[in-house]
Amino acid sequence: MAALTRDIAACYAKAYGKEPFVRLLEGTALPDTKNVAGTNVIEIAWRLDPRTGRIIVISAEDNLVKGAGGQAVQSMNIRCGFPETAGLG
Repeated sequence: MAALTRDIAACYAKAYGKEPFVRLLEGTALPDTKNVAGTNVIEIAWRLDPRTGRIIVISAEDNLVKGAGGQAVQSMNIRCGFPETAGLG
């Protein structure tokens, strides 16, 4: 089970580890809206359910910033060649 847990963590790190607005939480930490309020950040944690073998994903985001408005600015930045984080601090 420990090897599977490490493999899952490695997959999340490979997919999101370099993303500026994704915060992967390790260990027993859980996402909390107080940590993302007013930001374009999403916090993601996961747990492996040993009974079912399923991964449970937990996340928190501020949908006013991370929602359509923040997504539009982030997409425009990428499309126009600006730094992805411009205007989204």
